[in-house]
Amino acid sequence: MLGFVRVALFAILRAMADKDWTRILGWPGYKVYRHELDERGKRLNLWARRKRSDRQLVCSGCGKLVSEIVESYEREVRDLPCFEYLTTVVVELYRVRCPGCGVRTEKVPLLPSNAPFSKRFEDAVGQASESAAASRAAMQFGPSASTVRAVDQRYLARWSQTRRKPALRQMGVDEIYLGKKQKFVTVVSNLDTGEPLWFGAERKKETLDEFFRTQLSAFQRGAVRAACVDMWQPFRQSI
Repeated sequence: MLGFVRVALFAILRAMADKDWTRILGWPGYKVYRHELDERGKRLNLWARRKRSDRQLVCSGCGKLVSEIVESYEREVRDLPCFEYLTTVVVELYRVRCPGCGVRTEKVPLLPSNAPFSKRFEDAVGQASESAAASRAAMQFGPSASTVRAVDQRYLARWSQTRRKPALRQMGVDEIYLGKKQKFVTVVSNLDTGEPLWFGAERKKETLDEFFRTQLSAFQRGAVRAACVDMWQPFRQSI
C-alpha cells in the first residue's frame, strides 16, 4: 500500500507544471521556470528567477535601491524538503552597480548569508536547535554538526536584531574568570529577564564605562532603577 502511494505521489509531482512549483516554493517575487525530479535519489531541483513585475533591486552594501544590473549569475541553495525529497533551488541573482558602493551583489532577504541555505531552512535548523543538540539537528536536516552550529549562530543573531528587547530597569554586573591568559571578562545582565546583555574584556572601571557609553542612551541610563554588584570597587565607581 505504501509503495502504491509513493508511485501515485511521484506521478502527481511529475505532472506538475512550473507554475504549480512556483506556488509550492512560495518565494515572494520569484517564479520557477524549470524543475527536475529524481525519484531514485529522492531529490527535487528547482530553478527560480525574479518575476518581471518585481525588479526592485537592493544593494547588499548600503541597502539602497539600485537600478543598474551588471550581470546575472546562479546560486544553488538548500531549501526545506518537499515531502520526502531533498530540495535545492538554483536561483538567478544579480550583481548591481551602486553609486556609493560600486559593483555589489543584490541583497535578497530569502538568502540572509553566503552559506548555501535559504532563510527558512536556517530558521528551521535554528528552531530545532533550541530543544536538541547540534548532532540531533544534523541527523534531522543533513548538514554536519559544525554546520548546524554555524547556522544556529546566524539564526540567533537575526533573532536578536529583530526582537523587541526588554527595558533595562534592574541590572547586574559580575565577572567571569577565564584563566591566567585571558583572565577576566565583565558580564552585564538584565535581572528582570535573567539574560546577559553585554560582555567586556577585563574588569576595570573603563570596561563598564564602555557599556554605559556604547550600549545605552542617556534616557536608557536614566531608566535604570537598581544595580547589583559585588564589592569590586571599579564597578561601583563606574555605576
